[in-house]
Amino acid sequence: MLPEKNLRPGPAKITLILFAFLLSGSFCQAQAENEVRYISDKIRVYARAGAGHEYKLIAPLVTGDKVILLENNDGDWAHISYGKDREGWIEKRFLTELEPAAKRLARLQEEMKQLEQNSKTKLISLTETNKEYRKGNTSLLREIKELRQKLNRVEKDYNTLREESAAFLELQSEHRKLLAENQLRQERESTILEKCELLKTAYRIKWFIAGSAVLLIGFAIGLLMQAFRYRRKKHSGLSLK
Repeated sequence: MLPEKNLRPGPAKITLILFAFLLSGSFCQAQAENEVRYISDKIRVYARAGAGHEYKLIAPLVTGDKVILLENNDGDWAHISYGKDREGWIEKRFLTELEPAAKRLARLQEEMKQLEQNSKTKLISLTETNKEYRKGNTSLLREIKELRQKLNRVEKDYNTLREESAAFLELQSEHRKLLAENQLRQERESTILEKCELLKTAYRIKWFIAGSAVLLIGFAIGLLMQAFRYRRKKHSGLSLK
């Protein structure tokens, strides 16, 4: 076995252990400072002027009161602040990190009440919106029906106009064709009339020439007969001598 003196820690080791212990305590205390704590459920306690029952009572605290942890030492007491710029000491066993159930329940009930109120308000709003939507939808359907009727009338009028336009264009084309034919007929009539006038003129000239020829022939026959008579008288006179 090893000698007993070798099993005991030396002064240096004890100093290091104590320093580490104090350092860890200070670190934990610094971590705990300024943390939120609550007075635990269903109690009424008093904050004291110091860390002990010998200090006077300075303020009552009830379940759910919110306090700020200022100092958390190794003892049974915690240094807290509450209210506005007020500080005191209270036993740690009356503090809890969790918000008390009664306070949570009251807050949840208030939240549920608010949610219920908001839900009712939204439901009323949605109901009114739905009514307006239905009203607007009915009006929109009526407008769509009227627009469809107008569209049908316009399509009908368009088809009628297109048919009438087709008939009008056909009549217009036929009219133009008749006008062209009438123009050709008038031109032919003008040509025929001109020819007729020429024929009439030629016929008049022919009859004029024929009449002149008859007159000339008659005049010539008259002269011949006069000459014949003259010769006959002359011949008869010679015979009597």
